[in-house]
Amino acid sequence: MAPTEPQSTTTPSPTTTPLPTSIVILGGNHAGLGVLHTLARHTIPALQRLPSQPSPPQYKITLITPNSHFFFKPASPRALIHPDLLPGGEAKVFRNLSDAVKQYGELVTLVKAYATDVDTSKKEVKIKHVDPSSPPDSEGTSAVRYDVLIIATGTKARSALWTLPGLGTDGLQAAEDATKREWEGIRTKLKNLQADTHPHHSILIAGGGPVGVETTGEIATLLKAGGKTQGVTITLLSGSDRLLNRNCNENLGRKAEAYLKKNFGSLVQVTHGIKVVSVSGEGGVEQSETTVELSDGTTRTVGLYIDATGGSGTADGFLPQTWLDASSRVITKDAFFRVRGSGTSEENSDAQAATNGIYAVGDVVSGSDNTLISTNFQVPVVCSSVGADLAAKILQSKGQTSSAKLPAPLKQKTFKNKLAGTLLVPIGPDGGVGQILGWGVPSLMVKAAKGKNFLIDMAEPAVTGSQWK
Repeated sequence: MAPTEPQSTTTPSPTTTPLPTSIVILGGNHAGLGVLHTLARHTIPALQRLPSQPSPPQYKITLITPNSHFFFKPASPRALIHPDLLPGGEAKVFRNLSDAVKQYGELVTLVKAYATDVDTSKKEVKIKHVDPSSPPDSEGTSAVRYDVLIIATGTKARSALWTLPGLGTDGLQAAEDATKREWEGIRTKLKNLQADTHPHHSILIAGGGPVGVETTGEIATLLKAGGKTQGVTITLLSGSDRLLNRNCNENLGRKAEAYLKKNFGSLVQVTHGIKVVSVSGEGGVEQSETTVELSDGTTRTVGLYIDATGGSGTADGFLPQTWLDASSRVITKDAFFRVRGSGTSEENSDAQAATNGIYAVGDVVSGSDNTLISTNFQVPVVCSSVGADLAAKILQSKGQTSSAKLPAPLKQKTFKNKLAGTLLVPIGPDGGVGQILGWGVPSLMVKAAKGKNFLIDMAEPAVTGSQWK
């Protein structure tokens, strides 16, 4: 296979120039970009400034991701239904990744590809290219050497509406194209429904989490504002005994249901305890109806079906099952996001922790609550783990102990979600429900904090790196 930069996996002789330390990041969305910016701005400069080195060590970061654009997922419900109400519109939701990497010059290489395997014996990641201009072998694959591997591939939903699709999507130049295509299909069906040209006036949304509740609120607001509520029903399936049954107290879900009833009346119906079993006729704009089989044995034919159920991990496509939990998320062995299954036994895991070089961050981590808040607290920790481990190697090679005084970016941090219990769920542009640190907040606060623009102002700093300055 034709390797992508860096190009050699052999150990250089003492007379040759040492290969740069190769840091490979899998995943180019919020977690992956956060790690990229933090390493490039803080960790690597700190490593290069360590004393007793004849010359600063060289590093190379390779960002491997199938998408050419960053996707700001928190704004998806608003961008999907009301892009005109989002400052900057859809263009703010999808930002070119070149805006993130170009500032670092030769330090960072962007490779548009999926990971298909990790060979720990060779310390290589095998990848399948998406970009047809890449120079892979005849099967479209190549290998990338790593000294440090960071898994930030996130989660995959059943629908491309909310997450970038995984390996196997055909005919796309980039993964986000599938998401944009799905968005256009939903918008067209809603326009047909509003224009009374659609034969079915029922809408079914599966998933009672924040995305399902927010999307229900956005669609209901759209129909109500257009006076197109006669004969239309939006059914929201919670799949549980209440809405918002994760990461929040029980009252919040009941408040969300009461808010929907108060503001939209009979337009929205919430149904608990029933899940979608199978779907047929879903998809393209030309498809006028979708038939859904439910867990109670009944079937429903609707004009619009939206799957807003939770996602699963993406790592099952390229990592051993022994590294993963039941939802295909990566199991870490400590609070510092070092991967437990990276070839280290439990008996000597502490001794090997500084040298195995494989980490996970973001939604793909087992036990993550899948929130942007949690990811923002994870990023500095995993970067401190990388920095501490690489610094220990440098110091040990000079006969120094790892207890030497280190600069802040190389000191090990411990993960703590300081905003645990915080969740804001807009239900339309005018309000919603939420809690901060477990305490309920009024609808007006939800409107001001998130309902107005769905946090879209956070997209720019995430891409440019100013969030991690």
